[in-house]
Amino acid sequence: MKKQARYGSMILALCLGLHLNANAQDVEYGVKAGVLYNMPSYGNKAVSNSDAKFGMQAGVFARTSDRLYLQGELTFSMFKSTYTLQQKHYDPTFYELNVPIQLGYKIVEIDQMSLRASLGSQINYNLKKNDAANNKNFNTLTYDGILNIGTDINRFTVDLRYNQSVNKTSKELDSRNRIVGLSIGYKF
Repeated sequence: MKKQARYGSMILALCLGLHLNANAQDVEYGVKAGVLYNMPSYGNKAVSNSDAKFGMQAGVFARTSDRLYLQGELTFSMFKSTYTLQQKHYDPTFYELNVPIQLGYKIVEIDQMSLRASLGSQINYNLKKNDAANNKNFNTLTYDGILNIGTDINRFTVDLRYNQSVNKTSKELDSRNRIVGLSIGYKF
């Protein structure tokens, strides 16, 4: 429980920092939704028949409007994974709250269009416990590195993102998530 309180405090501090920073500059707010493609990797050699699966994501974002920008998000994502371990088939569905923080740069910025690239990190909190193997659950908190490329056309946004787990999603499976996401958003 101490760990969860510490991570909650870190998320609150990050959000407060974004809010204080945003007061000094213009901020764009918006909503986004899209599809995810989860391609988990397993270091445990006993894992077989693992398949990549589609999922979905929806959330809100805030982005400073400068050429060099900071973007924070709060999203909900849902995706599946399937694998076989010791002749037992597993088919977990993950429901996560995600808090990505990215630093980006607008490569091209003309009239009502921009092309941007960003990188950052993401904290993931599993809302549902999933059995990984041998009565052990997947980790509740995981961390990702993010690489994103996107465009803004008028008030619409399109983003292509790659997430790579930094820590293991399951010690027993020696697993990490690799997720590609495509989302469409709208800025208010």
